[in-house]
Amino acid sequence: MEFYWVNVNGTHKEVLEGNFLWAPLSSPQSNGKKRTLVHWNNVGAVKKGDVIFCCKDKQIYAIAVATADAFAAERPTNRSFNTWSESANGHRVDIDLTQLDRPILRDEIAVAFMDQFDSQTSPSLFTKDGTLTQIYMAHLPARAGVFLLEASGQLADFDNLLITKGASGKKVDKTTRESIVQSRVGQGQFRASLLNIWQGRCALTGIENQDLLVASHIEAWCLADNVARLDPDNGLLLAAHVDRLFDRGLISFADDGSLLVSSRLSQHDRAAFGLDQFSGIAKLSVGNQKYLLKHRTEFGF
Repeated sequence: MEFYWVNVNGTHKEVLEGNFLWAPLSSPQSNGKKRTLVHWNNVGAVKKGDVIFCCKDKQIYAIAVATADAFAAERPTNRSFNTWSESANGHRVDIDLTQLDRPILRDEIAVAFMDQFDSQTSPSLFTKDGTLTQIYMAHLPARAGVFLLEASGQLADFDNLLITKGASGKKVDKTTRESIVQSRVGQGQFRASLLNIWQGRCALTGIENQDLLVASHIEAWCLADNVARLDPDNGLLLAAHVDRLFDRGLISFADDGSLLVSSRLSQHDRAAFGLDQFSGIAKLSVGNQKYLLKHRTEFGF
């Protein structure tokens, strides 16, 4: 399952009524040559089950799921597609559209999205000023998709799709599915295993109050397959503030457990968190090291 963002704007009405998205293959230029653009080509890459965030008037108002793979199709006759009147051929995606009770406002997510995801979005969604670029469809990294599902309050509704994606074609029974869902929110057997492994203490700070401890995935739940989602070696027991730093890639750990701090974390914030008083984590397992390599690679340590 992949994630996309589409700026429907002028085609909004037709998208709602027809439950489809369309973009041209190319457009003619004044020199007679045809121009192809990544944000149009993205439509042709959509597969059945992919999730698409629909944006209009600076807000995500709906979430769509592709009901079939994209296919070649002529330009729709609907008036809203007249903007592309010189482009007869394109790609179409049929969708199942769910409108949000509370839209996600662009300005609510712009800063966080730009900081964490925009450099991995193809093409980029935001300008340096935090406004949206003039594109049709962007491909999003998985973390960005989960971030937007969380912002919309819809993440739990997509658990089954995410679990099916992580199954690599294997059937997932009800009990395993429930365990995987519990692991996403740091509960169930995954949390119990980490409490036992780390003796009920934050692996970095030693904090023991269980109300302040999070069963954190090293390779993010949204990126992992179902085996890794339940694997205790893919977990660290961390205090809530440490979990947040780790999840955002502001800290990581070397193979010997040494604490690594990103240059994106200011000296002021580093001091406020008291990170300099902690050298790292003791007794990492070989499995921990395997997953930490993925974490360091993802965040550029």
